[in-house]
Amino acid sequence: DALPICLEFFKGRRRKIAILCLACLGIQTAWMVVNLLRMEPEELAQGWMQLVYTLLLVDAITLPLTMAALASRTCELEHKENTWKLLETLARPQALYRAKLTWGAILILGMLVVEMALFVCFGLALGFPHEIPWGKLGLTVGNVFLVSLGIYALQLGLSLRFVNQAAPLAVGILGSSAGLFILFFPQWAQRCLPWGYYGVLLQAEMLWDPVTRNVSYAWLHTAPSDYGLLALWLVVLFAFSYRVFVRKEV
Repeated sequence: DALPICLEFFKGRRRKIAILCLACLGIQTAWMVVNLLRMEPEELAQGWMQLVYTLLLVDAITLPLTMAALASRTCELEHKENTWKLLETLARPQALYRAKLTWGAILILGMLVVEMALFVCFGLALGFPHEIPWGKLGLTVGNVFLVSLGIYALQLGLSLRFVNQAAPLAVGILGSSAGLFILFFPQWAQRCLPWGYYGVLLQAEMLWDPVTRNVSYAWLHTAPSDYGLLALWLVVLFAFSYRVFVRKEV
């Protein structure tokens, strides 16, 4: 599978994939910086928990659309230049699918690691108390990576299925909206959509006291059953995109 992955790397340079990833990071960073700079002294005491909670909101809004755009750019050249038959003379469809999925996974993980590194630096600069909760931060990156990879697989299948990329991008826009609004629904509703798992696997929660009107934060622990449900969703999404990919007529 080395050759298909190398081809994806070289195509990504021409398709301005790096600019897309940097644009996503720029939006996330601007959002987080504005939020962090508005923190009151009492909020700074819970800075790491608030950072993880706010990061969820940012990821749930920006990442579904970014996954749609990333999958679209990954398949656009093959549609535009009709190179599917040429590619399948070099490698089997299964290898091409694994290459595109691996390429997307590398980009997603790279974005999330850079994102978390930036926000840890912001937290240190603002003087967040207590030690850095590396365990929670690492778990947050891992959870967001798995959910985003599943959504990317879904979008990859849609981008391959439709020559006109407006349809997959529309799904990405709806996913971004769903990723935000479904956070206000009970968790059983969040479990019904893949975009809802940004909230299901959240590692911090916001607590509102209606009497004192104060906001506080607390760490959460994800139930093992939720990881099991996420695994089922990943199997479904991967199976869908894989089936569409290997059965495509060239």
